[in-house]
Amino acid sequence: MFIQRTHFAWKQYLAEKQQLEFWWKQNFDSLSQNQSLGGDILCHMSPFDLYSIKHTCGPDHGVCLMFDFRKLPGEVSETRAEEITKENIQEKAELLIGQYGRLGSLFPHNVALVLLGDDFRFNHEVEWDQQYKNYKNLFDFINANKDYNVDIKFGTLGEYFQEVHRRMRTVNNDKTPSLLGDFFPYGDVYSDGRPSYWTGYFTTRPFWKKFCRELESWLRSAEILYSLARAVVMQKGNNQFLELLDQSYKHLSIARQALGLFQHHDAITGTAKHRVMNDYGQKLFKGFRGTKDVISTSAKILLFQNLTSSQDPSAQFMSKTPNLIPDDKRLSYDSLPEKVVLPISGPEGRKVVIFNSLPVYKQEVVRILIKTPHVRVVNHSNIEVPSQVNPIWNSSAEITDKVFQLIFLADLFPLSLSTFIIFPQEKTKNKYTEPSVSVFINDAFGSSLQNSLFKFQPTQKDNITLKSPYLAATFSKYTGLLKSLYLSSQDIVRSVKLKFLYYNSEEFRSGAYLFQPSPINPILNMSDRFPVIRLVQGHLVSELTTTYPNTVAITFRIYHVKGPLGAGLEIETNFDLSKLKLYNLELFMRLESDLASGNIFYTDSNGFQMTKRIRRDHIPLEANFYPISTATYIEDSRVRLSLLTSSAHGCTSSQNGWLEIVLDRRLGYDDNRGLGEGVLDNKPTNANFWLLLEECQKAKPEGEVPNLSQLGHVLSSTLNFPLIIMASGGSQKQPLKKFLTFVQNPFPCDVHLVNLRTLPTAVNFGQPSNSSLLILHRQGRTCHVKTLVPGLCAHDHSEIRLSELNYLQVESIYRTSLTGTRLIQKIYRLTDIQIQPMEVHTYNITFTQ
Repeated sequence: MFIQRTHFAWKQYLAEKQQLEFWWKQNFDSLSQNQSLGGDILCHMSPFDLYSIKHTCGPDHGVCLMFDFRKLPGEVSETRAEEITKENIQEKAELLIGQYGRLGSLFPHNVALVLLGDDFRFNHEVEWDQQYKNYKNLFDFINANKDYNVDIKFGTLGEYFQEVHRRMRTVNNDKTPSLLGDFFPYGDVYSDGRPSYWTGYFTTRPFWKKFCRELESWLRSAEILYSLARAVVMQKGNNQFLELLDQSYKHLSIARQALGLFQHHDAITGTAKHRVMNDYGQKLFKGFRGTKDVISTSAKILLFQNLTSSQDPSAQFMSKTPNLIPDDKRLSYDSLPEKVVLPISGPEGRKVVIFNSLPVYKQEVVRILIKTPHVRVVNHSNIEVPSQVNPIWNSSAEITDKVFQLIFLADLFPLSLSTFIIFPQEKTKNKYTEPSVSVFINDAFGSSLQNSLFKFQPTQKDNITLKSPYLAATFSKYTGLLKSLYLSSQDIVRSVKLKFLYYNSEEFRSGAYLFQPSPINPILNMSDRFPVIRLVQGHLVSELTTTYPNTVAITFRIYHVKGPLGAGLEIETNFDLSKLKLYNLELFMRLESDLASGNIFYTDSNGFQMTKRIRRDHIPLEANFYPISTATYIEDSRVRLSLLTSSAHGCTSSQNGWLEIVLDRRLGYDDNRGLGEGVLDNKPTNANFWLLLEECQKAKPEGEVPNLSQLGHVLSSTLNFPLIIMASGGSQKQPLKKFLTFVQNPFPCDVHLVNLRTLPTAVNFGQPSNSSLLILHRQGRTCHVKTLVPGLCAHDHSEIRLSELNYLQVESIYRTSLTGTRLIQKIYRLTDIQIQPMEVHTYNITFTQ
């Protein structure tokens, strides 16, 4: 592999040691000495700042510009090139060799890799001729002159590495140094001579980063349900339903393409122009709508009572069966999702179907909006489940009597579709259904709420404490923000103060790419107003909502359940910087704890693994920021404090015991890195977190690779792979099955189902085949954090045993390359699959027709 944009100091350091090429090793393969067996890859780091011709031929930019032969009528260019002729060819050849020789001297093998191109190059036919003919004349002249001792040719990256290996075998038996870690953050030095750090884009345009993550989750669920439904229908011999599903395959293709396109380095980063970001958003929105259609159709087909070949999916037949409609809706591509309000009437109640896309048992709290507060909920076995009704607020301090939030506890089987029924009922003293909540309002609006359905209590005189079976969280009665966490069973209390502040950005130095707070006055208070504080206490969940008007609203939730949900503090933030009259402000959330974490903190790498970070106090604050996709944590010898995230943010630990997460950025000026505009298109955005306090073992195992605990993995999955909730509507003449699970037994708790996606046929990428890619990741987990929830993951970790699938006949299984393009090994049954911790495997499963 070849990498370009790394910190200028890394390039200098490695160039001096002739180590710009190295085996890049995985953290968890650090003890492996065999590159061919580990996760290592031979990496070439470009020694120069940029990849344009001006920078790539050698250290002298002036000389390099003499070898950019593109000249178009009317185009302004830096080029100093002349056409190569018999008269100037020797002079030009020797200039070029001088630069190439200096480049080659940075490597022990003396092979130079020179890039010839740039953005928006070779887009005119004439440039191909200009570049090729002039370079070909130079190459022929140099190769013919043996005194130069140079062999030069056009080549590919693969040919370059082949020559490197051949040379290195003669230099030192092809022994190349190895490297652990990564090269974040990226810093450059341009015309003003001051270093700039590319740490702003970790957060820029968080609305789109969150939308991307949500589409990823919806698409994954759609892929899994579609693969299961198509295989079942095919084996039942129902060609009409098979044709219906084949027509839906285009929705998966559109969503895949939209999600894939958004991984572009100016899309997911938020560094494209405003109009281009909107275009990306419209594509994400189209993909999102398509995945909802696929989910509805696939789930409905799977739940048919008798899916035989005689059934005809005609309009008349389909009208007799209930429709399954996801309860999330987006009104437009640039709006947040909203919950659909469900009417509950009649003795038959309202059915809700829930899809658990994970192959493990899962306990979740389900939230649904309803029009009546008096209901009870039963599961598919007709057993009543714990439920609670919460108020819905029209504003920060006004309750509506038109809509209510129903919350109920769902215990879900692995990879399953489960039906819950919401029945209306008379107001009773039933412990599960009575809305037993209390509300405290820390302002003058309290008196207007006395006639509401809910019971009210006076404003708190003391700080507010919410308790679960494992955890107690205490909040300030003045700010409504977290003050401390207490682990009840271990009798451990830690000060954890939550604050919301602004970075005051330096003009023209903080933009879509770059981040740089003002050196004079870097931090500003978020608000000079007192917040509105609401406390809702119930038997299932208690939540505290703190609203700072026109800035941010924060909801803290504690679940009164035994299980993973009861072991953490859920945090939901909603913010909208578009309402600010000022700009060059960056909203961030700071956790100030009393943990003795020193200058060390940990961030995740694309949700795959955790990486140790070290704060360097001799470099600027912005140089100590790192990206997080799913998690960050700090720890000392006694406890670990973890923050799990629902989307990407910039993160740092600016002082001992602190964590800072940037939420949004409003920037008036361009940072001169190619965008040409500021970032002023802020949108109402939400970001969700879990905050965990966990006790550590007394001694950390030597050489342990950093990782989340099992509790961390479980709660992270609730953020990134939420339940799919579908309301059943329409005719009930042909009722659907109440329950299906697609695995005979749960998968091991550390095996994550990344996807089960139907492959297209080899001859038509718009047509689904009978094969699907099963992608599995065996998650690593820490060994030095004590288990807070008993029995959370009890299987033997030395080996795994997957479950066979229900309702499906498998014709063949092959382990493949990660992308599924190359067969590696035939597998005879799913139970034969073995995966080592941290590994990702892909399998091609062909279903029997």
